[in-house]
Amino acid sequence: MTTTPPTNATSRFETLFEQLNDPVVEFKLDDGEPIIVQANAAFREVFCVVDSVAGLPLNDLIVPADRQGEATDFDERTADGKPNRAVIERTTADGTRKFLYRSVPIGENHGFAIYSDITAKLRQERYLDVLQRVLRHNLRNDVNLITGHAEQALETAENEATRDALESITETADSLTQLCTEAQTIRNVLGESATLEPTALTPIVDSVSKDCLRRFQQATITVDCPDDLTVQADGRLRIVVDSLVDNAIRHNTSSMPKVTVAASVDDDTVELTVRDNGPGIPETERDIVLGDAEISPLSHGSGLGLWLVKWLTESYGGRLDIAADDGGSVVRVQLKRVPA
Repeated sequence: MTTTPPTNATSRFETLFEQLNDPVVEFKLDDGEPIIVQANAAFREVFCVVDSVAGLPLNDLIVPADRQGEATDFDERTADGKPNRAVIERTTADGTRKFLYRSVPIGENHGFAIYSDITAKLRQERYLDVLQRVLRHNLRNDVNLITGHAEQALETAENEATRDALESITETADSLTQLCTEAQTIRNVLGESATLEPTALTPIVDSVSKDCLRRFQQATITVDCPDDLTVQADGRLRIVVDSLVDNAIRHNTSSMPKVTVAASVDDDTVELTVRDNGPGIPETERDIVLGDAEISPLSHGSGLGLWLVKWLTESYGGRLDIAADDGGSVVRVQLKRVPA
């Protein structure tokens, strides 16, 4: 069945207004107080189950008593021709709920207000926040305990099989500790908004290489980057580079881990390449991180470092690619070049 759209702009707007899933209300300010001109079906269903709310004071209908001052501030901004955007609490037919509130002034003493219910979203975020904090804290403490006992046992173990088992326990515990650290980094970093600006790449690469050599003294890192390379990014670019170089060494099973960090320019794109001589990132993990495969109990990544690199690179408008080469791994990050 084909629906013929309304032929004039007013009819199209009225159709959109009425069909929106979010509550929307048009109001006029009468001596500073918002009076409802019209409200869509979603507004009436959420806030007041009646056929018409036209002519009713908006604040008296939906604003809790302890939020009247906040609502007055919004109304004053509307009277001054300014928009509003905030997370608010409002009284609904089912009790108090939280909304993302946006209002737009239209002409003198008129405005539209949109209310997007985010109660469930905020509650879920709170649950996940508590869950993550408890798991991270308990996991880190338990892993430290396991590591301590395993290292003590290693000092006195004489049986080769026992020593191998204890070393495996220690390595696994270290991996869990690293996972906790990566999870915390992701939580901190991805909560920030990206403010892109010209960012010098080579000084970051040099600094990260020196830090990684202090952490992994058995490794060799070769840097091949032009001096005057500037990309569109922000201060978190250091986390991208550090994650790539750290992972290239940390998961390298070679007796002499070698990493090459190089950069090249192609028109308006800078490609940063991190190459290692390790066992290579498994194809299944590459497919998961790059989005070509589903995460399942039988197929999942071994860490969060590559996810962090992917998400940050995408926030810069860049692109991540992962490949295998001569048994090792080659990770390429493409970023927008900023001309000198």
